[in-house]
Amino acid sequence: MKNALGLSLGICALVWTYIAVFVLGDYVQVWAGFIAWGAYFTVGKDALKKTISATIFGAVLAGIAVLLYTYIGMLGDFAWPVAVGITVWGLTAVPKFSDIPANVFGYAATFGFMLLTNSADMYSISSVAVSNPMITTSISFILGSVAGLISEKVAGMLG
Repeated sequence: MKNALGLSLGICALVWTYIAVFVLGDYVQVWAGFIAWGAYFTVGKDALKKTISATIFGAVLAGIAVLLYTYIGMLGDFAWPVAVGITVWGLTAVPKFSDIPANVFGYAATFGFMLLTNSADMYSISSVAVSNPMITTSISFILGSVAGLISEKVAGMLG
């Protein structure tokens, strides 16, 4: 088939969107899953494991930025830029999590989600619940990465 990957992506996207919206609801974000799905295709060998770990690492560092901001708030307008600068540098500092694009995708999605939902605060990121933006995006990243693997396998079957 000429465009097996495109067909596979379309079918899998239909299924992912339905599951994310109508089955999992508040537990995942459709768009965050798609970000991890795209990251899956940028990672290369051992993509599933690397994508999951890299995007979750980015999510954790976005949460650390919130913690750091809390402690350096006395810097006023510079507190957020400093917190973000330090943690984005951290995306490159751990050799085990060396897939920088996937790290950044996880960071950006989580940080953006926190800003959009007004949950960039100590209370939200310390919660052990799906209301914690790091947990919600991490679940989305795991499922989106699995969707990447499935769509790759389905494309292989389609030829």
